[in-house]
Amino acid sequence: MLPPLGAADITLSAPDAFDIPVFIRRSSPLEPAPRPKAQALSQAAKAWPAPASVPPDGNYLVTTTWRDILDAATTVGRDIAPWVAAVPRLARREIAARRYPLAAYLVRSGTAAHQHGSGHAVVPSVVYTHGTESSTRSAFGYHIGMTMAEWACRGLMGLGPTTHAESAIPPGALPGWQQRKSLPDLFGTHTSTSDLWLVEAKGGRVLGVNSRRKGARQLDVGSLVPVAHQKVLCGTSLQRRLFMMIDIESGPSYSESADSSEQVDDTLEHDNDALVELARARMLMYLALVSIAPGSLKLTAVGGRRPDNPRRRAGGLVHLLESDDATADLRRRLDSRATGLDITQGNGVDMLAGRLPGTDLMIGMSRRLFGACRALAEMDRRMVAEIEESSAMPTVYSSPQRLPDMRTGFAATAPSDVSERQYERHMAERDERVRSYRERHRDAFGQAARRGFDSGDASPWEAFTPITPRLTSPSEDGFLEAATADTYLAVEQDSLDLDVETA
Repeated sequence: MLPPLGAADITLSAPDAFDIPVFIRRSSPLEPAPRPKAQALSQAAKAWPAPASVPPDGNYLVTTTWRDILDAATTVGRDIAPWVAAVPRLARREIAARRYPLAAYLVRSGTAAHQHGSGHAVVPSVVYTHGTESSTRSAFGYHIGMTMAEWACRGLMGLGPTTHAESAIPPGALPGWQQRKSLPDLFGTHTSTSDLWLVEAKGGRVLGVNSRRKGARQLDVGSLVPVAHQKVLCGTSLQRRLFMMIDIESGPSYSESADSSEQVDDTLEHDNDALVELARARMLMYLALVSIAPGSLKLTAVGGRRPDNPRRRAGGLVHLLESDDATADLRRRLDSRATGLDITQGNGVDMLAGRLPGTDLMIGMSRRLFGACRALAEMDRRMVAEIEESSAMPTVYSSPQRLPDMRTGFAATAPSDVSERQYERHMAERDERVRSYRERHRDAFGQAARRGFDSGDASPWEAFTPITPRLTSPSEDGFLEAATADTYLAVEQDSLDLDVETA
């Protein structure tokens, strides 16, 4: 397990840090608060408490990093893994599709620094404000809304891995869930309380109260979720600067002072459902990783947990490795011939890492999570094959006129009489078959993930790769590095345009 770092020591010094005003309001029934005025944006100054929790109502200023936002972008959204498990190179294209809109439309700007802030804000670029058509801004609004909801719920408030509402049914929900036309975007289980959270994400250039009221209605699922649940409405606006409005239905407080990261790691050791949730949240990363040429894969060493520093960084989904003494100490003790065994014997984590072709990103994964993901990917491939065999039509469409070959990912000619309505209906049926199959075989999926997890923990990387990966230190090549307990993410510092200033 990685060492959670304190809030004060890295958020101010991280090269890619910036500040986000976050406005928390509670109500019952859920009623979104009015959009903050410009003065409120400039005066938001309260520090978010650490560890992750839901604090009292207030106007907060949260320091985070581009690496945290990029990590959120790779994990949030609809589960496409079953459809790309047989064509894993498409996963790295999906990651690129999630990463580059952020680079195209957002830049970092200098602002007046608060006592605990970085002195930087994120603002929409001139391309976004003056160069794009309204449909592009709408699409980006959805993307940034989902990304920031993931960041806020997991990084700020301690929610576990999220699931898109179109991909599964929340625990305790009734069968009518999938028939409802308007659903919340995400659901997940809180790491400290084990309570179910329903999350609706909204985003836009100027996000007003009417759009957020619509989001509140989407969270009103009534009797479809008879179990206790928390409703959270996350609004992200780009007016003047990127900021968030989080409306929460009044309920229990989640302001525990204990660190939940060790609790999460303990849960993975015995809870198959939690392991499956984590592996599915990271499946895009796994599929992208296995699509990289084996000769391009390397090992990187990440330091292990230190019991003397248990606090989690507020606003952080990942640990920033440039400030991690455990990682620095471990790497100093290793030479270029070091193996994964040398890393683990040094109380570190040997991450298998590779650069995504055509991008500024490196991704990586621990052996135990790699094993769990591999097992689930194989289950998904079997599932898709069974669904395809029992169906009168091919499994996936790229358009009503084109069908893909699942072996290559390329489209083949489809019957010309497939209408858009037929296409949508057929896709809905496919989604339901996936949900139903996974629910019927829930124990099998969990057992497979557990076997893969345990096997990965006990096996060397040579059991998973055709060659022995060699040690690398991406920070020496200009990468900003970050990690969770089981994943690795690095981005080229030069690609972030961190010196951009706006008038």
